[in-house]
Amino acid sequence: MQIGAASLVPTLRRRWLYADHKPVVGRVKDVRVSADGTMLIAVVARRRWLGGGEVGIPVPLLRQADNDLTVSATRETIGQLPLFKP
Repeated sequence: MQIGAASLVPTLRRRWLYADHKPVVGRVKDVRVSADGTMLIAVVARRRWLGGGEVGIPVPLLRQADNDLTVSATRETIGQLPLFKP
């Protein structure tokens, strides 16, 4: 799983992440393995208007749409995500 995270870091790091209808969620800072070791998590620096802080979004939920990295979520859903704790 660590190897998978390491291989995704160059692809995802510093990319802007967009939600449904194109609002910017934030920028991907890192890719890590979840605490239970079963999933890769994108650590995203959430925009201030969504509550700020870093949140973890499971990599399988991310999609490449044209040149954009997207997640199927609403502004409210993103705003309610708990802060990421390494």
